Amino acid sequence: MSARAPKCSRSITRRAHSRRAPDPPAPRRLGDTLSRERQRDPPAPNQHRLVVWSVWGERAFVSLPSSAAHPAAQLSNEEPPRIQTASLHLYQLYDLCYSIDLDKARETLATPSARVRPVVTRGASIDIAQLPLELSLGTLEVPLGGVAHNGVLYARIYDLGIIAFRLVILFRNEMDWEEAITLLGDAQPYPLVVSEAFDHGLELLSKTLAPAMERPNKVVRPEDYTIFVIERMAEGVPASRLARNPWALRAALGEQRALAPSMWSLATTLSYYEDDLILLTWASALVIENDPNARDDATLLLEFANAQLLSFRTYDAEVESALELITPRLGRLTRTNWPFYRRTNRFLSEVHTLIADITEHSGRVENALKVTEDVYWNRVYTAALRTLRVESWRTGIAETLDVLRQTAGLLHDEEQAARSTLLEILVVALIAVELVVALISLGAGSGH
Repeated sequence: MSARAPKCSRSITRRAHSRRAPDPPAPRRLGDTLSRERQRDPPAPNQHRLVVWSVWGERAFVSLPSSAAHPAAQLSNEEPPRIQTASLHLYQLYDLCYSIDLDKARETLATPSARVRPVVTRGASIDIAQLPLELSLGTLEVPLGGVAHNGVLYARIYDLGIIAFRLVILFRNEMDWEEAITLLGDAQPYPLVVSEAFDHGLELLSKTLAPAMERPNKVVRPEDYTIFVIERMAEGVPASRLARNPWALRAALGEQRALAPSMWSLATTLSYYEDDLILLTWASALVIENDPNARDDATLLLEFANAQLLSFRTYDAEVESALELITPRLGRLTRTNWPFYRRTNRFLSEVHTLIADITEHSGRVENALKVTEDVYWNRVYTAALRTLRVESWRTGIAETLDVLRQTAGLLHDEEQAARSTLLEILVVALIAVELVVALISLGAGSGH
């Protein structure tokens, strides 16, 4: 297990070993002639899109500034109504293997487990092909704000080979927003007792689920995320009108100091009813929701987005390692003229296998969750993917796939050229042999 970084004062300096920076993955090169620098434009900060349908049924997207998307939301420093009931969800996800057989996993688990229910609220239309298994791993006390709070540890097992640990800490006493911000600040980075609970759970489930795992990863990569869920607030300003309130952003980030207005570029806000709000950042989220089913749906979608991010991150690193092995071999192949086509044929077979594996893995991760209609949860899920920069990793893998395909095409052309050259040499050799035989026969005939 990797040691956690020393405790920092604010959530912007997240745990370096498990939190990704918001930059896209580094560019890759495959041979001198195939170098490609990846150019990615970062997503526009906190933009919203208006969908316009034409009479021909075509869609057009118009970017709107945050103020246009939330006409009722204005920047206000007034503290929101007091928080009456809330919970803090601390996530730690691990990518253990290529896939986990969930039916076999259920058989190996001694603790009772059950499939997570599908998304059912607000139009639903969210199809998760393989709903994860969920099990409870007991309770523990977590010191936050100088007080010990009770927490319940859960684990969700995804068929993508990922285990998501979630520690839910309940707050049943009324608090103001300054108290909430202090609690969230104390939870970032995670207290030692929380880290140890995640490490122990990982060790336990890794051994238990070993028979259900396919192609275990050599390096287990983590991913963390924090969600502060407010279940009920006192009477006052509706939750949807807090979309531009700095107290809400400070709570999401656990920042005790006042934030600059430009920090709103880090956040994306969505609301369905007047009394709910989802505020997303790349490291954490704030969810204000009275409906328990909607709360479960929101947290599940945010967790799933993080699972997809982790899966792409892991596979991106594996593809990088494969390219590092392929590049020097490509150079040796191009320096070998005879018999070039034999070595190229074997090398092409390996490249085609890697291309097929990348295509299959990317399709499996992307199709793990399907949205059948343009409903509210689709907006939430899409916003989470955009905020987490999942598209950058997905695009990086797609570009690598294009480079490999170009490499395979070039090698195939060179192989065909080598074969043609060899055939021409053989034809010339056969003609020469026939001429020699004819001359010998002619000389023998004239001797008689």
